[in-house]
Amino acid sequence: MIIFIDMNNNNNYKKVTEYADTAYNGKANPYYRENIAPPEQRKRHLAKAQCKLGVFPRVKITGICWNSHQESGFNEDVTGTIFDIDSKLNIKPEQLRLALLSQSQNFKEAMLAMWKLFHVVAYIGIPTFMLIGLVLGGVESFLADIDILWFGLAGLLISKYLYRLLDKFNLIPTGQYVIFNRQTGMIEIANDERTGYHYLPFEQFNAHHRTVHNPKTGKAYYGFTLLHYKEDLMYQIATYSSVEGALAHWELIKNFMDTTTPLADIPQFEPYRLYDPTTAAYDRKHGRPANFWRRVDKKFMKKVAKASNNALYSFPVKQADTLHEALQHGYKVPDIVYFPWREAEVISDTFIEYKTGVFGRYFVEPFMF
Repeated sequence: MIIFIDMNNNNNYKKVTEYADTAYNGKANPYYRENIAPPEQRKRHLAKAQCKLGVFPRVKITGICWNSHQESGFNEDVTGTIFDIDSKLNIKPEQLRLALLSQSQNFKEAMLAMWKLFHVVAYIGIPTFMLIGLVLGGVESFLADIDILWFGLAGLLISKYLYRLLDKFNLIPTGQYVIFNRQTGMIEIANDERTGYHYLPFEQFNAHHRTVHNPKTGKAYYGFTLLHYKEDLMYQIATYSSVEGALAHWELIKNFMDTTTPLADIPQFEPYRLYDPTTAAYDRKHGRPANFWRRVDKKFMKKVAKASNNALYSFPVKQADTLHEALQHGYKVPDIVYFPWREAEVISDTFIEYKTGVFGRYFVEPFMF
């Protein structure tokens, strides 16, 4: 049985934010695609290399905005954690601003990224080392190396609370985050000194292909560099194991910035829906329950994630460059991606409290940032 709980009669939709005259309306100006500054006019090495590469089109490609953040980051979005970047950057939902993590070349931010990486590696590596010793050498070998376990866990706790202490005094850098502003149509990129921001129209940026190879394994990671057509200002990402993942991320950014279309029905965009004029009108027309993703359980989210990923990774990347072309090859985006609430069996009257499992609560959270 499908239960629909209408929470749309509480006048929430009167809270919509008006778009600025500079808001992006989805119309791509060919000038910014045909007049890309060449390498000799660039100062930065990455910009010199990226500006020569092809660009992703601005039309719909996969039709799917669902990415890994929808599950992995949702609990943090709901409960608020040390990684609540919106509060650090003083971003409120009614501002229609979306902060996304970009790969930074700033020294402090690069060191922070390495710190996080080493912390995770140590958390995984120490128990793995002890388990291998137990399996291969038995209990005696395990007990002989027990100091490694104790000192390792102590080191993780010190690392964790040192991070929290630095965060408390606002010493954790945030300049690696690029802010996409749907209300103004601007991209906000921190300056090199991290004393302020550059504000440039989204229309002036091109999503250049990017592939990064692991020097040890040769494994490729895919993404794109959202590079300004003239300036060496960019948003960069290359963390996906396939090009489809990069396409979905580009789809997500285009969808968030294009005010002529409603926001994709994904958990990441739920806080903005009540304040966005196009989306609020769309939701009201289709009878979508307000705060839907705050009122369904994780099982349903996993169901939507599975359907979205199955459709995304069936996209005919070798035969099609756009969603229109893909549809001619039999590609189909399931209705659950566009109207997930129509297939939800239970929608709670109140917000659901998300809790991690026993393993996460007692063995992961105590040692992680």
